[in-house]
Amino acid sequence: MEKLIFETNAQHPSLVDKIKDAIEKLNGIHEWKIDLDSIYNLLTVEGIRLNPTEIESELALHGVEANRLYEE
Repeated sequence: MEKLIFETNAQHPSLVDKIKDAIEKLNGIHEWKIDLDSIYNLLTVEGIRLNPTEIESELALHGVEANRLYEE
């Protein structure tokens, strides 16, 4: 299972509903969570064969800016 982490602009809980709507339209995602206490409002997505560009695009369609963070 893959895990991707994104920095988002989700500073308000109302954007969590938009994230949920976007995530539900994507295949392969088994679990996701958003950390609104983080200064980067981190979105963690776990699943199989995840496409970060597709996730970012779908979130953008729902008004949520997301940029993938790369772990080293």
